[in-house]
Amino acid sequence: MWVFLPFLWLLSTAFKNQADAFALPPKLVFQPTLEAFRQLFSGPFAHATMNSVILTVTATGIALLLGVPAGYGLAIAKSRLTVGSGYLLLAAYVMPGIVYVIPMFIIFLNVGLVNTYVGIVLAYETFLLPLTAWLMRSYFLDVPPDLEAAALIDGCTRFQAFRKVILPTALPGITTVGLLAAIAAWGEYFATLIIGGSDTYNANVALAGLVSGYSSSFGQLTAGALFITVPILVVTLVAQRGLLRGLTAGAVKG
Repeated sequence: MWVFLPFLWLLSTAFKNQADAFALPPKLVFQPTLEAFRQLFSGPFAHATMNSVILTVTATGIALLLGVPAGYGLAIAKSRLTVGSGYLLLAAYVMPGIVYVIPMFIIFLNVGLVNTYVGIVLAYETFLLPLTAWLMRSYFLDVPPDLEAAALIDGCTRFQAFRKVILPTALPGITTVGLLAAIAAWGEYFATLIIGGSDTYNANVALAGLVSGYSSSFGQLTAGALFITVPILVVTLVAQRGLLRGLTAGAVKG
């Protein structure tokens, strides 16, 4: 119960006017208003939100397109090189972004990718691809090898077996990993701040820009935070259900 208090405070403050938002003690009874949302989306936050959608969808799609086959390769190959590559991907994911974002910025600046969608998406892939490949490896390890063997016996090539048998079987896992990658991309701040610019900043950077040393609109801040948080909460609940769902349910008949 107490865990939800910060969210309830955020929710109530987003619908207060400026005077009620700063009132001490906090007002529990007030007249709800959408003024904070109207002010928020009349400024650069609306464009930044569209940037967030574009970057999240593009980065997640590329991560799945490349990460799902990579995860399958890591799952079926048993050589030391493959195992080492898997742990290298894991290390790349857990490595702090500050280690590589500055060299990346210098490279992108020299090739003209700073303040572009392409540059930011490439920066996102430095952590989304390792995350996707490593998680998909775990899901593919749970797929019964007899499924692929049966497809190969029936005359399928390895690629056909992967596309027609393995992928449909692992679809719940792919969906879940896609949702987790989307959550990571939607909440990204640091890479966008360094690689992006005023034309490509996402909603998180734009929201931080509302805070200054002289003034801040408490209502707009909470409205923006609520707008960014609610999609993550919804997608997290969906992803949590996917994690509990059996990957191979119905694939092998008893």
